[in-house]
Amino acid sequence: CVHGALQQLASTPGLFSAAQIFHHPELQIRPRFLNDSLRFYGARPYALSGNESLDLQRINAWVREASKGLLPSLLSALPPEPSLLLLSAVHLRAAWRTPLDRKKTVLLPFLRPGQRPRKVPTMTSAKYPVASFTDSRLRVQVGRLELHGGLSLVVLIPREPLEPLESLERALDPATFLALLRRAARTPPRATALSLPRLRLDLALDVVPLVHDM
Repeated sequence: CVHGALQQLASTPGLFSAAQIFHHPELQIRPRFLNDSLRFYGARPYALSGNESLDLQRINAWVREASKGLLPSLLSALPPEPSLLLLSAVHLRAAWRTPLDRKKTVLLPFLRPGQRPRKVPTMTSAKYPVASFTDSRLRVQVGRLELHGGLSLVVLIPREPLEPLESLERALDPATFLALLRRAARTPPRATALSLPRLRLDLALDVVPLVHDM
């Protein structure tokens, strides 16, 4: 089941995940939902106090304690008059299987559609092991870089760098995306000239519209 798959994923070395439920004190939650949440995710429901500042502090204190300081906070504000908050937090820390030489990080132009190129710190290597191939239908180059713990970073690079990424996102339906990942997993690495910008991803995603579309 999907819950078991998520539990198996959560056991990946370097991956932290936690879930918690905060709810309005008058909201009646079905016992089966509470039991499943505790069984699969260790989530015990907490009633909101109605004091936004206090509840926000409590939520951020929970994620800070659960992650042992990896995630200092989760929310910057609460939605108006919340009835039920289903919170999930994920943190991944993984190392390259083949380390990149810090001395070879240089400033190189980074192309941004509709904007001027900007020079950013870029990790480089003349012969880095990359499993790569080109998908002619999507017009993208796919590269897989191996991490420790059996993980990989998969990168998709459009062949036309200034083409809007929205068209690629629309073409990546679940079946197409899964086929790309499977092909990348089967492709053996080979020595490749690599230039990879240093990235810092900090994403807060509102899943309500996604749930409504399901």
